[in-house]
Amino acid sequence: MNLWKRWMICLLALLVSIGAFAFAGRADFGDYGGDSDYGDSDYGDSDYDYDYDSDYDDDDGYGAGSISGKDLLLVLIVGGILFAVALNKGKKAKQAQQGYVPGAAETDPSTLRPAEEYRQVDPQFDAAAFREKLANLYVQMQQAWEAKDLTPLQPYLSGAFFAQADRQLDRYRQNKQTNHMERIAVLDVSLIGWKQENGHDIMIAQLRTRLVDYVTDDTTGELVRGSRTAEKFMRYEWQLERTTGVLTGVSAGTSTRNCPNCGAALDVNRSARCPYCDSVLTDATFDWVVSGIKGLAQKTVGG
Repeated sequence: MNLWKRWMICLLALLVSIGAFAFAGRADFGDYGGDSDYGDSDYGDSDYDYDYDSDYDDDDGYGAGSISGKDLLLVLIVGGILFAVALNKGKKAKQAQQGYVPGAAETDPSTLRPAEEYRQVDPQFDAAAFREKLANLYVQMQQAWEAKDLTPLQPYLSGAFFAQADRQLDRYRQNKQTNHMERIAVLDVSLIGWKQENGHDIMIAQLRTRLVDYVTDDTTGELVRGSRTAEKFMRYEWQLERTTGVLTGVSAGTSTRNCPNCGAALDVNRSARCPYCDSVLTDATFDWVVSGIKGLAQKTVGG
């Protein structure tokens, strides 16, 4: 095996190990919960995907006893990555000692209009009913995540956000693990404000919740990560959006729609599938959808 190939294998192994480390400590829907508590600052997404060509020829002209310009460049790249990882770990360790680990940056309320002004464009909008809807949706999201089937959430999530969450959940399926959520409680839902952008109405909300969050092995039932007893107090920021001009309808639930396939009247708060023709409703058939979630803070109580 030539030197170039050896360095490429080392680099790939390093990157995969970094990605695995970043994912290992996350849990709950979308992996916003962590093994370590965090606060109110920038919160990075550790969803790593790797694409590489493994078709290398051992006789490509690089001698095992010499270092070419490419080899030297790769050495510098690997060294730089190692240095950056070490520096980042040192920074996090220092922040942890000081009792502070960063979370996500909140949306600046000054960039939003007050939530109560939304009735100016949608007179039927009911803030209390909307907050209740988000609280119920949070519980449904955790239950679907634990069941490893996000299909029931399709009408409530934008297409891009649904695909992102399902890719993250796929790691649990592949690893034959289950992320359990128990004693779920939504403590508070507040609407921070709204704006109009690119033909959409965007509403920003914050949720404060409590849950027990842990991961087990599907084969053995053994605890892989987290605690069966510790409670996590979480604070999230949700971004919801719908097409500008869509108005709140009067219904028994939050929103009643007709199936785009067969025309049957549906309450999309109850199911993502039409019970008559089995069509899956997408975000295009629903008004408000969650298009993004940030983890702002986490505090763990108990052990």
